Amino acid sequence: MMTLKQISHITGFSTSTVSKALNDRFDINVETKKLIQDIALKNNYVPNKNAIALRKSKSNIVAVILPQVNDKWYSDTLYEIQKTASKAGYRVMLFQSFDDTSKEDTYLDEINDGSIDAAIVLSANNNIKKNKFTVMPIAFVQITKEQSAQELIQLSVNSFKTLLERI
Repeated sequence: MMTLKQISHITGFSTSTVSKALNDRFDINVETKKLIQDIALKNNYVPNKNAIALRKSKSNIVAVILPQVNDKWYSDTLYEIQKTASKAGYRVMLFQSFDDTSKEDTYLDEINDGSIDAAIVLSANNNIKKNKFTVMPIAFVQITKEQSAQELIQLSVNSFKTLLERI
């Protein structure tokens, strides 16, 4: 797989020109665009998603933190969230807390750096400091033992849809 820098080296054009040509920008000569795009195509160039996310300040990744996936309740919820995310053009990054509230806090600290667009947390922990999350929208779904699986799924998916609207 070829990188943008390698295409730049082969063609003799700057990485900026190569990037603009690959993004079909109007300010690049048609012949230059064609040359660069042909080389990219022949060499199976794939844009770096991290670089795109950095440039656009959007990763199209949503974190889901839940206690465990081997429980039907949670796996069904995750399935519906993932389906909803996929339809909206998002990928899901999963974190399992194993009902450990300190793990939930650690995961939330780790993803609150702008690398994730949003997060949804399914937790019985009502002590999470929700006000410390300023980088990304976050939805907390409080889990109670009285909820049916269907109620949890519906609440989670509705929260997730609202979250996607805020991104």
